[in-house]
Amino acid sequence: MYQEVHTQNIVERAHAPEVAELLRLFTRLAQGEAGAPHEALCQEVMAEFGDDLMIMVPTGDGDYAYGHYGREIIRYVGGNRSGERISQMSPQVARFTAECYDHALADGQPAYTVHRSLKTYRVCLWERLILPTTAATGERFLVVFSRPLQFREELLTTVLETSPCGIVALRAVRDAEGNIERTVIITANRRAAIIAGHEDEQLLDSDARACLPFLADNMVWRRCLYVIELRRHDMFEACFTVNGREVWLQLALAPLGDGLVMTLTDITELMIANLTLQSRAATLALEIGRERATRRALSHEIGQREEREQELRRLAETDPLTALLNRRSFTEKANAEIAACSADGDDASLIIVDLDHFKSVNDSHGHAAGDAVIRAFADLLLGLVRPERDLVGRFGGEEFAVFLPRTSAAAALRIAQRIQDALAIKQLPVSETVALQVSASLGVAIRQSEESFADFFARADAALYRAKHEGRNCIRLAGADIAVAA
Repeated sequence: MYQEVHTQNIVERAHAPEVAELLRLFTRLAQGEAGAPHEALCQEVMAEFGDDLMIMVPTGDGDYAYGHYGREIIRYVGGNRSGERISQMSPQVARFTAECYDHALADGQPAYTVHRSLKTYRVCLWERLILPTTAATGERFLVVFSRPLQFREELLTTVLETSPCGIVALRAVRDAEGNIERTVIITANRRAAIIAGHEDEQLLDSDARACLPFLADNMVWRRCLYVIELRRHDMFEACFTVNGREVWLQLALAPLGDGLVMTLTDITELMIANLTLQSRAATLALEIGRERATRRALSHEIGQREEREQELRRLAETDPLTALLNRRSFTEKANAEIAACSADGDDASLIIVDLDHFKSVNDSHGHAAGDAVIRAFADLLLGLVRPERDLVGRFGGEEFAVFLPRTSAAAALRIAQRIQDALAIKQLPVSETVALQVSASLGVAIRQSEESFADFFARADAALYRAKHEGRNCIRLAGADIAVAA
């Protein structure tokens, strides 16, 4: 199950704007490990935010009960869980939720979480802000803001309901030997219901062959089974009769989990037009039809290409693990900043950071822990620079670069020292219960007049190399005998 837990940089991570205001109110009232006074916080937040809030009550046996369940949460979940316990949720979600609540009560500090909740017909990511409180009687509570990441849900709903094609997703139901007995509809848009002749009926959780008349054709059914079992895409045309009308469909099938998703395009009019054109041998009309089809296909292809290009540009600029700039994008942006600094006669500095003995982290704790350390260190770097001006990138493995435009050598060294100081006092979390102490070696360079970025980087890298070979956990300045001990 996908899950995240954060206790720092919560406002920057959150999607809902209400998180920032709730966090501000909590911080104003907070009283150390007790969190905020329960009565005072509820008085501040329930009127404005109560529809998205839950009040969680510890039951004393490691579980939590819902004391309040907001109306917006009820609307989305489809039921009121007031009085129920979190242990009634799926085991993975319940275990994750209880651990997050326990930590918040123990620390008296707010926490922000993201987790995936599996439902009957959709997968949804929820974000939560957990605020620990203490009542005047000494009882402990949690005030929890809970909301699905609406931008994903609304995007999916919009795509489904505005699509000119029918879209249906099926899940396979297998017998004890693993053979497919039937398929169940887990989602279907209105256009699909219209095509199948069930415009006013609910298709969800229904047997697919019973509700979708074109699946009664054994050829179509076998091709669906091939897609599920062989994990291969397929596209073909089929004809069936619904309500006495002959319908031609173009079916595009794609595997989805232990099932498939099918896109249904009603090409009945196109087929009739083609038959009419063939019977009349109207060459001119046929050419016009082809031209229109070509234009539609071209317009569709252009739209898809633009979407792919936008996604590729985003992926091409960022490191997938940390979301920092990757090496190529960092270099391009740094060159642009260098040009601006040169035009204004300003300095520019560069820091290359390499985590010490990182291989031992992977060897001792596993690569998942190593990835967690990399992400945590990336967050630490972002919190120590000027986000509106400085550039932070990951150059691969455990090496990072920080470009500081309009920054002198002395200022760059101060920033490098802040990075070392932060690592010295902070352990990097790799899970909810484990955090590791790491150190780093840093190379610092100030750009010389007319120096290219490649030479600039090489000098900073050489300073890093010196730091590594002179004991690690230290800072070296390129081109000078300045060393700052860790």
